Amino acid sequence: MLNTNSDGDGATATAPLLEEAARNRGGGGGGGGGGGGRWWRKVLDLEEAKNQVLFSLPMILTNVFYYAIPLVSAMFAGHLGNLELAGATLANSWATITGFAFMVTCIAD
Repeated sequence: MLNTNSDGDGATATAPLLEEAARNRGGGGGGGGGGGGRWWRKVLDLEEAKNQVLFSLPMILTNVFYYAIPLVSAMFAGHLGNLELAGATLANSWATITGFAFMVTCIAD
């Protein structure tokens, strides 16, 4: 999308919006050219991205630790043997399914 600016003498100039925004912020020219910011600075707001990552960090860590518990259990059971690993995996799957169904039923009532 182009931004059209009208001069006082009736001539119009067109400039891409991203380049105009970069000039207004003090960023330089294109990615490979002389001196200024890189192309991704025109597209990505680093401050907003940093705030979103920091805001979602507790949820990311919770999910990592939540999925690490069965992983560590399977790794320990795998050291015992194939039959024990299969049994531990089935027991973990069964406990997860029935445990979640039980929690959802109790919370809903």
